[in-house]
Amino acid sequence: MLGLGLIICLAFVSCMNTTDYGEAIERHKKLAGELRDNRLYSAAVLEYARILDIEGIEKKTRANVNYLMARIYFEHLLDYEQAAAHYVRAQTLDPDASFSDEVGRKLVASLEKMGNIVDARRQLDQVANLDAGPRDDKDVAVARIGGVPFYMSEITDRIQALPVEVQQRYLSREAKIEFVHQQVGLELIYHAAVRENYGDDPEVKRRQHLFYKQLLVDRYVVDKVIPQVQIDNSDVHNYYLANKTARYQNAPFDSVRAQAFMDYQSEKTQSAFGDYINRLAQTERVEFLDHNVK
Repeated sequence: MLGLGLIICLAFVSCMNTTDYGEAIERHKKLAGELRDNRLYSAAVLEYARILDIEGIEKKTRANVNYLMARIYFEHLLDYEQAAAHYVRAQTLDPDASFSDEVGRKLVASLEKMGNIVDARRQLDQVANLDAGPRDDKDVAVARIGGVPFYMSEITDRIQALPVEVQQRYLSREAKIEFVHQQVGLELIYHAAVRENYGDDPEVKRRQHLFYKQLLVDRYVVDKVIPQVQIDNSDVHNYYLANKTARYQNAPFDSVRAQAFMDYQSEKTQSAFGDYINRLAQTERVEFLDHNVK
């Protein structure tokens, strides 16, 4: 019975210790945050360090505390060696943390500011690499940035993403070489922007969000709205007849057939888009408050 009682007692103490740990961690974090907000940065770092002295705290907590300390060293104390050390610890303790991307970028910037260019490049390859590897066995590297290959397939994709009339400029070998050099320059600027943490700029994030929304809308329309647009030759001809004078200056149908098709398709698509929007608006109970628009 005595042995059982001792076990129960130890278990109770263990639970109390776990609770105490949690309370102590939150207490130190709160105080460290207040010190930071009052620009007492060295004191804030010391307060965070007290959490790391607590035995038994989990890795994720240690990673988060190291991340918070690294930010103070990097952004306020400008001690890049300490910043890099704590970023490395945070990255190692919790590589899948929500702040892992920022840790990677800030580690690169810390190493560069310390003058460790080789290590910075190695880290940069992990956080800001080129978008794609070789497409197949025939794909060849057309440039290297810090030892990382830039493949012809990527160049081809970027050319094909341009408007058709612009693509015509890059048919010759010489023009493609010029394009490669241009794209490498863009990659270098992109790497520099990543290192300087421009991805956290509020205006960049706002535009990125708007661009992302437009991409989703475009894709959704292609998948959901466009398939509803059905066109046959008789519809196009009737559209031509209805607009023969006003839009086509009485030109023969055969001479404006392609233009009439595109015009009719555009109107049908716009109509289908409007109908789809109206159905969604009814489902989500949209209410326009036009009187509030000044």
